[in-house]
Amino acid sequence: MEDYDGISPGQVLADASVAEFIKSLGLGIAEAQKALDENSVDQIAEFIEPREGLGGRSLLDLGLSPAFYHYQHADITCSLQLSLRVEKDLSLGLNLNGSFNDTTTESDGSSTSSTSSSSGTSSRTQSRQANVQITSSSSGALVVGGQNFALNGNTPQERIQNLQDAVTGDSNTNVSRVLYQLEASELTISTDAADTEVRTTTNTVAFLSGGFDRGIIRVGTNANTQYQLDDSPSVVTATTTAQTDLSAYALHVKTQIEAKGYDVVHLPPTGPLTRLHFETGRHEVAPASYPSLMYFSRAIIAMSLPVTVEGFADQQQYANNRADAQGRTPNQRLGDNRAKEVIKILKANGVPDALITMTDSGGESAAATAGDPVGRDNRAFRKVEIKTPNRAVHWLVVKSTSGGANLNAVTPNKIGDTSTDNGFIHLYKPTPLSLAGKKVTIEGTDFPFDGAGIAGFAANAPEAYARNLADDINGNTTINLQASATANVVTISRDGDNFQLILVTSSSRQISLSGSSGVTVTTQFSRSTTSNATRQNTGNRTVAVGASLDVRYSRQFEMNVTGNSTISARLVSIPSPPEFLETIKEFLRTDGDS
Repeated sequence: MEDYDGISPGQVLADASVAEFIKSLGLGIAEAQKALDENSVDQIAEFIEPREGLGGRSLLDLGLSPAFYHYQHADITCSLQLSLRVEKDLSLGLNLNGSFNDTTTESDGSSTSSTSSSSGTSSRTQSRQANVQITSSSSGALVVGGQNFALNGNTPQERIQNLQDAVTGDSNTNVSRVLYQLEASELTISTDAADTEVRTTTNTVAFLSGGFDRGIIRVGTNANTQYQLDDSPSVVTATTTAQTDLSAYALHVKTQIEAKGYDVVHLPPTGPLTRLHFETGRHEVAPASYPSLMYFSRAIIAMSLPVTVEGFADQQQYANNRADAQGRTPNQRLGDNRAKEVIKILKANGVPDALITMTDSGGESAAATAGDPVGRDNRAFRKVEIKTPNRAVHWLVVKSTSGGANLNAVTPNKIGDTSTDNGFIHLYKPTPLSLAGKKVTIEGTDFPFDGAGIAGFAANAPEAYARNLADDINGNTTINLQASATANVVTISRDGDNFQLILVTSSSRQISLSGSSGVTVTTQFSRSTTSNATRQNTGNRTVAVGASLDVRYSRQFEMNVTGNSTISARLVSIPSPPEFLETIKEFLRTDGDS
């Protein structure tokens, strides 16, 4: 320690290390800033954690991010008063004390634990699904949650549909929907009948006839036109006049022809060629819709008409359900299955693959967009639509009636004409089926056609031929084939071919599946997982600075230093740095791919 006799107060103050004290105060602010930054970084674990209440998404997925806190500025004020008195025989005492205390406690609470159960724990309605394979020849049973459901029926289709009815109709199963598709082997099938009467594919035989006359009128010109509909026993004509626009004229033509005793359906340019409706949760086409599909198939073939097929669903309880492994929700998959069933029938009736385009189903999106005013169970949206893309003219489908109105010697006859002139562009003239002596050959085995009448259908009706052929195939135990008849179409498969079933439930309880005799459970109902995480950080920091000086000489030396110091700091919250969030997101993407 220097002799204070003869030195200035500033020199004394410097010797007392006051600068070090002020430096320590500044470092305390820096340490506090560091603690705040570390706390913000520690929070990122909570923002990337998937949350059940958010559909498996994290706070970061929703656009939230941890806040960073920043000391915008800090002012340190230190004022000192120094009093120095030196006398030859006096003593000097110097005592300087300063302190800075920063106590920080941080707590970030979350808990981490993992449990798994078949019943699930979410309070939201979410679908789960299981997969089952059933061979077309199976007569076994499917066990759902301990309940036994036997396969009953004379044909594979009957057995699967009866199982579907039984499982979904029993409230104890908690299975709300059963979707199925037959994965049939390609077979060699041929016939010696004319293709205007019988059509074959690698898995189907379709009988084409029956019903009333029908035709399609093109309305492309708003002009006075006279339409001849019949010439026997007398000429029947409908006279029309130009209207305000083409749409009004098309409706005028419809009214005039209906007045002559015909049924007429108006098809606007952007409207569907036909629309089929389905039962709730089902995708099989009703037998009553098969004749209409047969008629339109003939028109598509005759005009080489490209069509699109799209399936829809109403807003049932799966409106906000999770997608499956292929990214399709149960309602979307239901819509797709409906479209596939319609396409199978079109192909069975002879429509080439090249003329058919399937549009992926949007599930219940159309119903949701429309507001679905009737409610979630709305038949208007349980449908398949067949459309003719790029059609710019109106069509009128004219149908003969059982009362005697026929379509003979029609005019204007525009069949084969690609203009927009008004007139008939297609006619379907049914002829009675006469297949005596004709047969179909399946995998080398001949099956003569049998038109004997069956319950509900007269002899030589397409439905009678189809049912009799299916019975003949199923009755032949040497060829290992199975057949199902619906309306005019027979579907044929090998004994070992599988129906792929998807069972859907919105229940959270445990549901186990098992099977016997050709029934194989390939995927049980998915298990649900809940997670909890706990993380806690606690810290305590104190910064203190003190200085003391006491000097005694033979001379009296006296010095007093008094004063005070203050620190003012402004703490502000700032968004997470963009580079920080981009780095975190890139890390998550990279980690998800590994």
